[in-house]
Amino acid sequence: MRILILNWRDAKHPRAGGADFRLQHVYAPLAKQGHEVILYCCAFPGCEPRENIDSIEVHRIGNDFTFSFLCMLKLRGWVKKHQPDVVVEDLNKLPFYSPLVYKGPLVIQMHHLWRSSIFRETNFPMAFFIWASEEMIRFVYRKCRFSVVSESTQKELIAMGVPEINARVIHNGTDLKAYVPGMQEREPFILWISRLQKYKGPTDAVEVLEKLLPEFPELKLVIVGSGPFKEKLAAFIQTKGLQDRVRLTGFISEEEKIDLLQRAAVHLQSSYKEGWGLSVIEANACGCPVVANDTTGLRDSCRDNETGLLYKHCDIADAA
Repeated sequence: MRILILNWRDAKHPRAGGADFRLQHVYAPLAKQGHEVILYCCAFPGCEPRENIDSIEVHRIGNDFTFSFLCMLKLRGWVKKHQPDVVVEDLNKLPFYSPLVYKGPLVIQMHHLWRSSIFRETNFPMAFFIWASEEMIRFVYRKCRFSVVSESTQKELIAMGVPEINARVIHNGTDLKAYVPGMQEREPFILWISRLQKYKGPTDAVEVLEKLLPEFPELKLVIVGSGPFKEKLAAFIQTKGLQDRVRLTGFISEEEKIDLLQRAAVHLQSSYKEGWGLSVIEANACGCPVVANDTTGLRDSCRDNETGLLYKHCDIADAA
């Protein structure tokens, strides 16, 4: 089978996130089994325009601002060139409008919709543009087949006019051979893992720590991840006077992440909106208690009072 994929970023992009790594984990095994997988994504400074990553043929063009337009402009040519059996569009942030160009077998992969949460992440003009672009799903994508990672995302699509039968839920999973409980004692630190963006709620995690310190003076916070919000987060930590209580690790290896999950007292997932929340089930697999924001995606991966505890949406006091 020949599979043509449209996605914002490949796994080597400096700003690659969970959706991009998931795509790699899903399609690399298919490529290694002999299927031809072609990925078109946006370029980044210093990248190769074409590269093979785990048997996936990666083509990079444009940038974050032009890639969506280039997809609409060039998709017809890519289809003619590669003759795919199926086209897969990973709909994340801005749509590529592939149904307007390609009329063959098409699958739309989706983690989550931004909806109104985008207004907490960026300036109003950009937020409104992304919100309005998502609204086009009602008209351009409503007859398409969707693969979504949670019931929350499925419900959002149904609310936008996509028939339930067209939105199939396939949960994310994790490697249960790698993510296992450790033998060491739990240590007094909260572990936060995600990309450093405002909507992921890293400042909320800092405020939770601040509230807990009077009762637990030895407690610390370890924040794992990198991203565009790093400098603002560091400044926020400084204004709170918690530089010696909060450690920013930046990007770390999977082995290092597993070690932290095996030692942490609790994993805090404070994102304002998620498609699923992979770190929740990774923590579960490592025997690490989970406290998560009661929001889309996280209420799917974290079952309240069963696999973790949900706190009232964005309520710092309840989280603490």
